[in-house]
Amino acid sequence: MTKFGQAEYNDFVARVFVAKLDKIIEEIEKQQYNSRNTEDMYNRFPSSRDAS
Repeated sequence: MTKFGQAEYNDFVARVFVAKLDKIIEEIEKQQYNSRNTEDMYNRFPSSRDAS
């Protein structure tokens, strides 16, 4: 196992954190994009609430 100094360890932890954060942000952006597309699609059709 490689020995880390404090600076190397901090750099390693920061890189792992950023990689995980990028993955989370990417998933959130996909989810928001899908939600926006769904909202746009349903806005084209009148709802039953509007009819009453």
